[in-house]
Amino acid sequence: GGFSLSSNATRGSGLVKCELCKSRASLYCQADDAYLCRKCDKWVHGANFLALRHIRCFLCNTCQNLTQRCLIGASHEVLLPTM
Repeated sequence: GGFSLSSNATRGSGLVKCELCKSRASLYCQADDAYLCRKCDKWVHGANFLALRHIRCFLCNTCQNLTQRCLIGASHEVLLPTM
Protein backbone atom coordinates (compact mmCIF):
# COMPACT_ATOMS: atom_id res chain seq x y z
CA GLY A 1 0.00 0.00 0.00
CA GLY A 2 0.93 3.63 -0.24
CA PHE A 3 0.87 4.19 3.51
CA SER A 4 3.75 5.79 5.37
CA LEU A 5 4.70 5.29 8.98
CA SER A 6 6.04 8.80 9.51
CA SER A 7 3.17 10.15 11.62
CA ASN A 8 3.17 7.09 13.88
CA ALA A 9 6.92 6.51 14.07
CA THR A 10 7.20 8.90 17.02
CA ARG A 11 5.69 7.07 19.96
CA GLY A 12 6.37 9.87 22.42
CA SER A 13 2.78 11.10 22.33
CA GLY A 14 1.56 7.64 23.32
CA LEU A 15 -1.36 7.79 20.89
CA VAL A 16 -1.10 5.90 17.61
CA LYS A 17 -3.55 7.29 15.08
CA CYS A 18 -5.45 5.56 12.29
CA GLU A 19 -3.77 6.28 8.93
CA LEU A 20 -7.13 7.07 7.35
CA CYS A 21 -9.41 8.87 9.82
CA LYS A 22 -6.84 9.94 12.46
CA SER A 23 -8.85 8.45 15.34
CA ARG A 24 -7.15 6.08 17.81
CA ALA A 25 -5.67 3.06 16.00
CA SER A 26 -6.43 -0.42 17.32
CA LEU A 27 -4.81 -2.64 14.67
CA TYR A 28 -1.58 -2.77 12.66
CA CYS A 29 -1.45 -4.38 9.21
CA GLN A 30 2.08 -5.43 8.31
CA ALA A 31 1.20 -6.08 4.65
CA ASP A 32 -0.06 -2.50 4.25
CA ASP A 33 2.38 -1.08 6.83
CA ALA A 34 -0.57 0.78 8.29
CA TYR A 35 -2.20 1.47 11.65
CA LEU A 36 -6.00 1.41 11.49
CA CYS A 37 -9.03 1.78 13.74
CA ARG A 38 -11.59 -1.06 13.65
CA LYS A 39 -13.97 0.87 11.38
CA CYS A 40 -11.32 1.67 8.75
CA ASP A 41 -9.86 -1.85 9.06
CA LYS A 42 -13.25 -3.33 8.15
CA TRP A 43 -13.54 -0.94 5.21
CA VAL A 44 -10.00 -1.56 3.89
CA HIS A 45 -9.79 -5.30 4.48
CA GLY A 46 -13.40 -5.97 3.50
CA ALA A 47 -12.68 -4.55 0.03
CA ASN A 48 -11.65 -7.87 -1.51
CA PHE A 49 -10.66 -11.42 -0.60
CA LEU A 50 -6.91 -10.73 -0.96
CA ALA A 51 -6.97 -7.83 1.48
CA LEU A 52 -9.11 -9.92 3.81
CA ARG A 53 -6.23 -12.43 4.12
CA HIS A 54 -3.89 -9.81 5.65
CA ILE A 55 -2.89 -10.53 9.23
CA ARG A 56 -3.51 -7.51 11.44
CA CYS A 57 -2.19 -7.36 14.98
CA PHE A 58 -4.08 -5.67 17.80
CA LEU A 59 -2.48 -2.80 19.67
CA CYS A 60 -2.45 -2.85 23.46
CA ASN A 61 -5.31 -0.71 24.84
CA THR A 62 -2.98 0.83 27.40
CA CYS A 63 0.42 1.40 25.77
CA GLN A 64 -0.56 0.84 22.11
CA ASN A 65 2.39 -1.47 21.47
CA LEU A 66 1.79 -4.47 19.23
CA THR A 67 0.34 -7.53 20.96
CA GLN A 68 0.38 -11.24 20.03
CA ARG A 69 -3.37 -11.08 19.34
CA CYS A 70 -4.07 -10.82 15.63
CA LEU A 71 -6.99 -10.71 13.25
CA ILE A 72 -7.24 -12.70 10.03
CA GLY A 73 -10.21 -12.14 7.75
CA ALA A 74 -13.27 -10.25 8.91
CA SER A 75 -13.32 -11.49 12.50
CA HIS A 76 -11.11 -14.58 12.87
CA GLU A 77 -8.99 -13.79 15.91
CA VAL A 78 -5.78 -15.75 16.54
CA LEU A 79 -3.02 -15.74 19.11
CA LEU A 80 0.45 -15.82 17.54
CA PRO A 81 3.08 -17.97 19.23
CA THR A 82 5.93 -16.03 20.83
CA MET A 83 9.23 -16.45 19.02
